[in-house]
Amino acid sequence: MKSSVFKSVSLIALAAALGGTSMATSASAKSVKTKGFRVTKITKNTHYQKSAYTKKAPKTGVTIYSSRYLSKHTTSKKTKTFYSTQSVRVVKSTGKQATYRYVTNKSKTVKGWIWTGNLKGKQGKVTSTSNKTVNVNGSIVTPASVTTYKGIQPKATTNTKIAKKTVYVPLKKTSNVKSVSTDKKKLTMLVDTVSDSNYKGVKGVATLRDSINKLGYILVNYPNAWDSLGEKHNAMNDSASVVHKITYDMYLGEYNTDKLLYVQSIKEVQTDPSAVKDVQANVNAALKDAKY
Repeated sequence: MKSSVFKSVSLIALAAALGGTSMATSASAKSVKTKGFRVTKITKNTHYQKSAYTKKAPKTGVTIYSSRYLSKHTTSKKTKTFYSTQSVRVVKSTGKQATYRYVTNKSKTVKGWIWTGNLKGKQGKVTSTSNKTVNVNGSIVTPASVTTYKGIQPKATTNTKIAKKTVYVPLKKTSNVKSVSTDKKKLTMLVDTVSDSNYKGVKGVATLRDSINKLGYILVNYPNAWDSLGEKHNAMNDSASVVHKITYDMYLGEYNTDKLLYVQSIKEVQTDPSAVKDVQANVNAALKDAKY
């Protein structure tokens, strides 16, 4: 299967949909892999009104992580004021808990997660809070509602006849983040017994399935996850509701396309290693864009 068959959400397409004519890129130093610990759990996710923060040590750089899993980081030296609307509480492999805020500078060319202990400022009024624990395996987030079917994780098998069967289970909403009328509230997750090490001689098929399920999980539970990206490319100054609908629909379309390709092209018709990689790249891009 040729890679040209696959079409994913791109920032260029998003900018075009919102009337944009140019693209901004993140201006940050090259990130490095975090050593000494890893995130094992995310135990709290809080959204609040836009708040301004400054560095507690203004003359020194501050570590800023590229994702809430804190797997890679860089140092922000020049930014004086950060703006934030979200924080997460994590549990590290060392056993310690810590809270990190998702921040951006005014122009949104610098963005990432900073330990709250390195920031000074007052948090705005809380708009939503989720205490749903999310377990993190390496860098892959695996919410229980995504990877289990009736409380049981299906055992993987290399028996193609068995693994080929796919069951569609409703994706439950577990967060208290509000949806709007234009959001599609009923999506399904993929449940099967595909082996990640060998499905028709190909690796990574189960990983792809889990990634697609994760994208669906975000669409159901955090429909606003891509709003900030949409606003960034809102050259026509559309209303927030219009930007949300355009952006949400694009990522919903990505999810539906990838799910269809997974079932009909990869599992049922042919299992081409390049096809698995192409679809996985599309899903990864959509997941990377999500901020929740």
